[in-house]
Amino acid sequence: MSVKKLEALKNNCEREFNPKETMQWVNINPLWRMTWGARNFTTFENKALFFNVSGHNHKGIVLITLSWDDTYKVTLLSTQWNVKEVIENVYCDDLAELIDIKVERIKEYVK
Repeated sequence: MSVKKLEALKNNCEREFNPKETMQWVNINPLWRMTWGARNFTTFENKALFFNVSGHNHKGIVLITLSWDDTYKVTLLSTQWNVKEVIENVYCDDLAELIDIKVERIKEYVK
């Protein structure tokens, strides 16, 4: 694991969580996940879930961590692990839609 990748993971992790449960929220709409081009789902010490995406709005990495207040933090990273955007206080039932908005959704998709 590269130093930059390890540094990004350790700097964003707060507490342990169940990645399988988080994946259920990410997969709430399987079509969204397909449109993101999501692949290479990986966990880090049960404190982070990250995967590569190739969407319309973001191409790179989506990093999901759990904060001490039981909300998720979603960090969008470049393929070189540079932080592009951080979204905090994301509730579990908003997780997939937020990722869809940030990674793929454009106004033409909305009726």
